[in-house]
Amino acid sequence: MQLTKEQRIFIVVNFLDSNSIQHVKKLFQECFTRRNSPSIVAIWKNVRKYKTEGTSLNLTKGRSGRKSTERALENVEIVHQALLANPDISSRKNGLGKSKSTISRILKLELKRHPYKMHVRHKLLDTDLPRQLNFAQRFLQKNDRFIEDIVIGDEAAFHLNGKVNSHNVRRYAPKNNPPDFNYDVEISREKVSISMGLCRNECLLGPFFTTII
Repeated sequence: MQLTKEQRIFIVVNFLDSNSIQHVKKLFQECFTRRNSPSIVAIWKNVRKYKTEGTSLNLTKGRSGRKSTERALENVEIVHQALLANPDISSRKNGLGKSKSTISRILKLELKRHPYKMHVRHKLLDTDLPRQLNFAQRFLQKNDRFIEDIVIGDEAAFHLNGKVNSHNVRRYAPKNNPPDFNYDVEISREKVSISMGLCRNECLLGPFFTTII
């Protein structure tokens, strides 16, 4: 676990005051009881960094290793233009000759874009509203025992036609500003359904297999 800013300052101040690493370890343990005292090497490195750099804070960000070129302005602009042309760009199959990690870093760190999942909705038809209204009116006319006689059920449908897998479709947009990204599908009639029901007395009904073509 890295030392916090407060802990680094504590180490430097107390070492300069006592010039003793062991004394710093003892004071550190008394002051920060929820973590172990840093090693002698860690304390000395913080003191040495302060003497050479003028600070003991972490200076590795942007200074260590070979300078990365994957997020150069040229690459950022290429990804930006591709994103404007196709907001559904795939980080894996991007067609830009860039690696998945490069595209992902540019989208997230440079362009501040977040991949949103597409929502699949049932497509509403002109005949749906009257049917829904009729069902609600019939439901209100039922007696009080009607609720107790309801069978709670669920089903799994295996469609025979192709359907969009929304888990594999993403659209990039600014974070906390999701796009209107939906896919309306008509309720398919070509499917095999498996259904079961649960009665009020905990009795199970089914499974029932239904083929609709």
